[in-house]
Amino acid sequence: MSARRAVFLDRDGVINALVADPHSGRPESPLKVADVALLSGVGEAMRRLAAAGFLLVGVSNQPAAAKGTVTQAELIAVQERVIALLEAQGVRFDTFRICWHHPDGSDPALRATCDCRKPAPQMLLDAAQALNIDLANSWMVGDSHSDVLAGSNAGTLTVLIEHPASEHRRGLASAATLVAADLPAAVSMLLEYGEC
Repeated sequence: MSARRAVFLDRDGVINALVADPHSGRPESPLKVADVALLSGVGEAMRRLAAAGFLLVGVSNQPAAAKGTVTQAELIAVQERVIALLEAQGVRFDTFRICWHHPDGSDPALRATCDCRKPAPQMLLDAAQALNIDLANSWMVGDSHSDVLAGSNAGTLTVLIEHPASEHRRGLASAATLVAADLPAAVSMLLEYGEC
């Protein structure tokens, strides 16, 4: 079977809206189910990717349980809500990988310097092996430099989404293949990439 193309998608700030962190006040991942809301146009954008033959692979760092901010069960409930909202719009991931670790976590079970936390590429590499993905012809789409680096480290093309609320996650000059304002714009750009 020939290898398939995929789009690896970060979750928070790409698919769903960021919310104010209860401690720092900065826009971060939602920690409560009630705070989960999809960003405008993401359902249609992801349907366009699937229609173009791309596998949809979610890859997300979720360290709040490791840090002791919330429980892992609460984070799983948030993830399930994101999935349910997307499914209501006709979107299904082919797989979704989550890194629960943090090197400075307060929970000993989740405190780790791991290979899966972006910018490390292991979530992408594992999904690629499981689903026979051609990484060189696939994309990583995210709103932080760790997303772009994870894609680069895995050998994919990359799109940096310059979501205004996640600007604090982008401290360095981007080496992304493309830069877009949001996921719908990113999808339009990557579908046209190489066709000029």
